[in-house]
Amino acid sequence: MEIIITTGTGYGRTPLSAFDAALKDAGVYNFNLVTLSSIIPIGSTIKVKKFESNPQEYGYRLYVVKAEMRSRESGKFIGAAVGWVQLPDGRGVFVEHEEIGETKNAVESNLTKEVKMSLSDLCKFRNFHTTEQDMKMKINVIKVTDSPASCLVLAVYKSESW
Repeated sequence: MEIIITTGTGYGRTPLSAFDAALKDAGVYNFNLVTLSSIIPIGSTIKVKKFESNPQEYGYRLYVVKAEMRSRESGKFIGAAVGWVQLPDGRGVFVEHEEIGETKNAVESNLTKEVKMSLSDLCKFRNFHTTEQDMKMKINVIKVTDSPASCLVLAVYKSESW
């Protein structure tokens, strides 16, 4: 299975419409998102790229691991991150974190720290012998300005018809 890591940011008149704009930016706004926990199946490959939807799949279910943040606090930075570890057979785990802060650097730093700690714990629980070098992550940060903002990182598994 190919899992795609995609990101999106958006602004709107409400936090919800900002979220929809971020979904559009990520290429997934015409799907019904079904949130998954953190398990990467055996044999999976992960690609970091923009998700390209098929217009004929409008309204389909889209299975994702989701990190998403919304805010209307002008001047703040918001961030979302998905981290992952994979073993040689393709199995692994995802973690997802969100953050709000005063600076972009602070948000990125806190997300990086949280993702690494979570991945370390999840791998330990599963007896995965990994190092920090095995950990990968995608971070997305946006500044909230005069209108509500949203940012997200999604690990997209697959779409499915009803």
